[in-house]
Amino acid sequence: MDSRERIYSLLHLEEADRVGYVDFFWSETRSRWEQEGLPKDVFLCKYFGMDIYIMGVDVSPKFDTVTLEEGKEWVVVRDAFGVLIKRWRAKSGTPFPLAPAVRTLEEFKEYFEPLLDPELPMRVSSSKYPFKGDLEKALKKMQEEFFVVVGVLGPFEYVRHILGSRVDNILRYFYKDPKMLEHIFDVVGHFLSKLTKAFLDIGVDGVWVWDDVGYNRGPFISPKMYKKFVQPQHRRIVEQFRNKNLPAILHTDGNVNILIDHFIDAGFTALQPLEAKAGMDVRVLKEKYGDRLAFIGNIDVRALSSGPEAIKKEVLSKLPIAATGGGYIGGSDHSVPPTVSLENYRLFTRILKKYGRYPLRRVSE
Repeated sequence: MDSRERIYSLLHLEEADRVGYVDFFWSETRSRWEQEGLPKDVFLCKYFGMDIYIMGVDVSPKFDTVTLEEGKEWVVVRDAFGVLIKRWRAKSGTPFPLAPAVRTLEEFKEYFEPLLDPELPMRVSSSKYPFKGDLEKALKKMQEEFFVVVGVLGPFEYVRHILGSRVDNILRYFYKDPKMLEHIFDVVGHFLSKLTKAFLDIGVDGVWVWDDVGYNRGPFISPKMYKKFVQPQHRRIVEQFRNKNLPAILHTDGNVNILIDHFIDAGFTALQPLEAKAGMDVRVLKEKYGDRLAFIGNIDVRALSSGPEAIKKEVLSKLPIAATGGGYIGGSDHSVPPTVSLENYRLFTRILKKYGRYPLRRVSE
């Protein structure tokens, strides 16, 4: 099997030749690994033999990014979303929001909403977009080696960011001005669905929605709020892919156990990364949802940082259960931090691919 055949089977809850594999890395991790022998400028998807490639799309309103202040370790910028942020100059980390892009519905309608018109010629969704041929060529080339999905920022993350990034900012609006939120979610959901439809039309293999709706103790919003505000927009993005029997993957950090049924109802067919640090456990999820949902990740990066014995124990305690019957793609439970050595990470991928072949090997072998 090639990667496209493998991932298609696994995401349709069927066994393949082996489990799939995909992962993500901090920039500092790559810097450490280059000091440990990783070739510079290597394409990590190919180097580690991943199966999935995510084709990104710029969903920002495309405001000019302006640097307003520079310090030794940080800069203050008005970013492409119109948000004023303070971010580290040369290392990873969540930017600190200083001011939102919009504060009122009137502001959103006046200078933000017009930029989310899917027919603006700069958008891939526009009938006037002049470079669709380039997209098609790039997609076909990547599909020679990978299962290729379009990756898009989800509606909750999008709206949260333009209202100031801090979660508490958007949470206030759910109670303070729900009509404003409903309008913004509707506009954003329509916009995102049109952008992803453009990639669907050129032949991508699925959709990957990046939408963190939880933290380590649970979701940011209740199931009721999710169903009212977020789920309709998730469904809007996903259903066009599901109508063609293509998979829809949701990335969300945190403990989102109580939302999983609603994710499935929205049309998602796979959940990633299953953050072990937040109490997500693929073994429990497999038993409860394995006939309806595929799983990606859940390998605790704390184990990957702890050496060979911890790595083998972590992988082999989860893999036989998660991979049985298909529906599992290996990877970390978030993204790989610089506490993980290159040697340890290579060991993880070897174990995953050795014991993840079908028919599954017994752990004792």
